[in-house]
Amino acid sequence: MLLALVAVASSRGYSSGTVMDAALWSFVAMVPVLISAWIGLRFMPGKRIVSRLLALSAGLLIALLSYDLVEVAFQIGGISASLAGFGLGIFVYIFANRVIADGGIGRRHSHACGGLGGLTEEQISERNAATALVIGATLDGIPESMSIGISFLDNALVSASVILAVAVANIPEGLASGAGLKRSGLKSSKILTIWSIVVIACVLAAVAAHSLMGGLSPFIKAAMTAFAGGGVLAMTLNNVIPEAYEEVHDQISILGGIGFAVAFIVSHLFSH
Repeated sequence: MLLALVAVASSRGYSSGTVMDAALWSFVAMVPVLISAWIGLRFMPGKRIVSRLLALSAGLLIALLSYDLVEVAFQIGGISASLAGFGLGIFVYIFANRVIADGGIGRRHSHACGGLGGLTEEQISERNAATALVIGATLDGIPESMSIGISFLDNALVSASVILAVAVANIPEGLASGAGLKRSGLKSSKILTIWSIVVIACVLAAVAAHSLMGGLSPFIKAAMTAFAGGGVLAMTLNNVIPEAYEEVHDQISILGGIGFAVAFIVSHLFSH
């Protein structure tokens, strides 16, 4: 289904697209995370299954940032804009992740942390890991969606493979966070609300980028695209790979390699 949708997008091209096109394809890229989060909390897949999917996702994400974000940013605005946006993306993700880790989600008692004192250490760890995935998906999803929105303004700067790679990579993130937050004791309705807000925010980011940023300089467009790449890399190294390695160990190299190969092939199949 996703391949068919992306093939349609690729055949149509993005230039002269409307704001509705930007909203639609951003939604297509992001909604799998909501669906997979529902699957995760409904069926509670085992950690080993989720870890294998995360390993595949790591390869997909590395290929995405290499071929469809940082490289595209370089083509748009050169090396200075690319490095500036890339570095900022890494810094912002690490800062947000540190706030989540140290600011009170899992290391304080109930009187200081809004009722988490009844959770076990394992549940607290589950919630921290799952929350980090939510933060990561948001930090890279919003600039990715903005890049999709901008790409409809001129010259198809973001390829159709970005939509597919983002959509596929979102699946294990949703599964892992949905199952992890459920095991930590959070209600299903709250989990789905969190992910719904993330999806809506990403769609609105694509719409805003298309509507308001047509006059931006190539430097800003490039920095914004590279910012997504920095966030993707930081999330992959800080959360996705360690989370996957805990369960699958050396299999992560094989599964990550498969994910990278798939994304590489798709990127070239749907390149313009």
